[in-house]
Amino acid sequence: MGRNAIASADVVRVPLPDGEFLTVKTELNAGEALDLADEPGNRTLAAVVAYLVGWSLVGQNDAPIPYSPAQSTDDRRDTLRALKSSTFEAITAALLPHIQKSRQAIAEKKTTPELEPA
Repeated sequence: MGRNAIASADVVRVPLPDGEFLTVKTELNAGEALDLADEPGNRTLAAVVAYLVGWSLVGQNDAPIPYSPAQSTDDRRDTLRALKSSTFEAITAALLPHIQKSRQAIAEKKTTPELEPA
């Protein structure tokens, strides 16, 4: 029996300072990974856009700041660019360990042979 070849659609919450959180993908699908690899220069913004699904961030008057995969990539980039630098830095600081752990888990799956049923 082969292994599951479809990327997981699972998401997890990653905490931010002050009780806020990010909702992020546990892994990217092949298309997202290829798009990220093709991104020229610094890939920080592209990685955030690729992994980030949502958040608990609020703006003026405590109104939620919209962020969703249903928005266009350009809209999501514009939203990220409009954040305070300190907020974006907190996002990247929280997201980097998650990405590293995700890549490690994927690498371990590739090198761990699946047992055949007896």
